[in-house]
Amino acid sequence: MLLANLGRWPKSSVVLAAPIIKTPRGQQVLEIAFGRPADADRLRGWRVAKNHPLSHAMQDAQEFGRLAGKRWRYYLKRNEAALSLDALATGIAREPQAEIGFLLVARATWQPAPKMIGIAWCRRTWCNHIVLDFLAAHPGTFGKDYAGIGTALLYSIARVAGRIGAPLVWGEATALSASFYRRVLTSEDILDHFFIPEPTLAKMRDRLTLQSERKTIPKP
Repeated sequence: MLLANLGRWPKSSVVLAAPIIKTPRGQQVLEIAFGRPADADRLRGWRVAKNHPLSHAMQDAQEFGRLAGKRWRYYLKRNEAALSLDALATGIAREPQAEIGFLLVARATWQPAPKMIGIAWCRRTWCNHIVLDFLAAHPGTFGKDYAGIGTALLYSIARVAGRIGAPLVWGEATALSASFYRRVLTSEDILDHFFIPEPTLAKMRDRLTLQSERKTIPKP
């Protein structure tokens, strides 16, 4: 029906955001871009360390990664996936009520580190909202000195929302992720769902710009 960048895979992804995050090697630039078809297979490679004290959270991240990869492959096969911000906007202009899936990928610019260090799987709905289905950092980052991966991805979704005029981002929070959304969205009312309206999305976009320009670290 749509999209897939007019049926041609881009050779490289345009960077959507480049905030600074905290890593075991100090402050480093994180590049966030729309996912590529090959990223679905890379998500299968996420592994959980045995007997790790955070193994439950790591298993959730691994499962979210695999489910995001499965959804990514499905939407690509149906030609309902956006491979860039321009492709997403073009698809909406052509079919205003189309549901379009997209994967945001956070890539490390330093070594050693997992190359694909975080992901967010999202859907643009028929009424121009964005649903965040899966947000996860690579299991290999757990228990190490990382901070800001999830926040940077969430702020990047806000940037996508601004480009397509989406007034709302919403999603489900799990028992493990609810505290993250409470911190980032400064709301103690979040239980199993969260809703991010446009005024909050605008603030998130401003923070993302500051984090990129002033090289400040997003809060975890």
